[in-house]
Amino acid sequence: MQRFLLTGFLLLLPACQMAFAQNSQPVAAKPRVKLAVLLVFDQLRADYLTQYKALFGPGGFNRLLDKGAWFQEAHYPYAITVTGAGHASLATGCTPRVHGILANDWCDRTSGAEIYCATTERQKNIPPSPPTLSSRGTIRTGGGSPERLQVATVGDLLRQKSPGSRVAGFSLKDRGAVLPAGKMGTCVYYWDSATGLFGTSTFYRDSLAPWVADFNGNHPADKWFNTTWEKLRPDLDYEKLAGPDNVTGEGPGIDRRQGRTFPHPFPTRSLTGKPDKMYYNALYNSPFSNEILADITLRAISEEKLGQRAETDFLSVSFSANDVVGHCWGPDSQEVLDTLLRSDAILTRLFAELDHQVGKDNWMAVLSADHGVSPLPEVAQARGDTTAVRIDEATLFKNLCAHLTGKFSLEPTDRPFFNLLDENMYLNHGTFAKKGVALATAAQAAAEYLEKQPGILRAYTRARLEGLKKPDTIDLMMLESFSPAASGDLLIVLAPGCLIGSSLNATGTSHGTPHRYDTHIPLLATGPGVRPGVRAGKVSVLAAAAILAEAMGVAPLPQAEALPLGLFDER
Repeated sequence: MQRFLLTGFLLLLPACQMAFAQNSQPVAAKPRVKLAVLLVFDQLRADYLTQYKALFGPGGFNRLLDKGAWFQEAHYPYAITVTGAGHASLATGCTPRVHGILANDWCDRTSGAEIYCATTERQKNIPPSPPTLSSRGTIRTGGGSPERLQVATVGDLLRQKSPGSRVAGFSLKDRGAVLPAGKMGTCVYYWDSATGLFGTSTFYRDSLAPWVADFNGNHPADKWFNTTWEKLRPDLDYEKLAGPDNVTGEGPGIDRRQGRTFPHPFPTRSLTGKPDKMYYNALYNSPFSNEILADITLRAISEEKLGQRAETDFLSVSFSANDVVGHCWGPDSQEVLDTLLRSDAILTRLFAELDHQVGKDNWMAVLSADHGVSPLPEVAQARGDTTAVRIDEATLFKNLCAHLTGKFSLEPTDRPFFNLLDENMYLNHGTFAKKGVALATAAQAAAEYLEKQPGILRAYTRARLEGLKKPDTIDLMMLESFSPAASGDLLIVLAPGCLIGSSLNATGTSHGTPHRYDTHIPLLATGPGVRPGVRAGKVSVLAAAAILAEAMGVAPLPQAEALPLGLFDER
């Protein structure tokens, strides 16, 4: 079993890295808490918390906003703001350039094979699950694995210092559970939207923990079958708070059967009257999937005795429903508002249970997000932003390939690129080699063409990135998302407010840029010794790892973002 083969993970890290990790910053004399908690709300923009603060109860978001440290200008310092990169960055304190998780997917530079950030072929999911599709429609195989991480997470550092500590990670997405838990995770589980059950992989275990098997046996995801998603607070004027319910650009949901407006059904193709894959996918595209995640997290705190033993433990929980809902209906939707209200209730429940089981003076939490999100272009246009447009990906990519084919006399059947239009694009080396065209020359021609197209702000070649003389902010952020060994031959930055879609009729929204709506996310901390209050200065959200490390009494990596000054009381 791979998990036990890797318990000596610190022996596999470069010796110099481990030495630096031990000496880069003073290690606290002892941990401040028994349990450190990282809470990630996938696709939670910072402005949500100020916009809707008055609607939250005292025990959830407002417990952090009013009684914790609130960094109001926390930003990601890199450009490709996506889920995999965000979770790895929060857990290590480093940028993708350092930790190696450049995006969710990237390509092998030689073969063009797609690489996914959180699985490897030699691992298998437990229980076995059908292959999933990437955002590009290619089949992903293998099981959950943090093996692509190139540095230690704070959980890894904790277990190197205290082998008896437990490191738990839970999410609806495999990457949301695996990457924060790292290579020395002891309890790592993620949801299978095909079956509605939680699983792990052979990297961590040979079989499910008995309590997880029991949890699955009760089929907790089935409770919403034959129901609909109704508004949580019918007493509130959702339209006044979040805008109309039926907005051009919003998506229709799973199989186009959930609709733009409330109530949203959970469709099924089942002929047996039992939940099926369509139902579970629709449930995933609702706030109720977050409730299932909260259920298993609370069960884990009890069953694994997290924060209730002699050693300090680490728990990471990534709530993915906010991201799925936001992608479909957009950040200004009534669906996102309802999901936030339900997220607040989940936090209230979680914090109360931590107080009860661990003791309110024995745990601390850092709450953040892996990225923000762009407004729907249609909403932005209605507000007067005429430059916000949807880019027809198929047409633009077809025209780009035709341009390169004509310029370099390629054959009609030649593939100029391994992948489609993306923030990271890989030229097909063989195609240009047989014509005697240098990759740098082909990349420059592609970049020049793209930068003339509406909606494209910049197209970086590797030569441009490696030869910057007077880099501006976006240049520097792109460098932090760049790896000479793994990145593409072109790195694309969309113009503000613009989105790439499969066609001009595409709906929904996305993220992945260096613009404020994608980089500006919450950074909140609460717990013993944390000085409460608003911090107005701009900080890197990567400081989350140093805050957690300080709470657990370990030194962060030398490459990691430093601990914000004045966050903790002196001891």
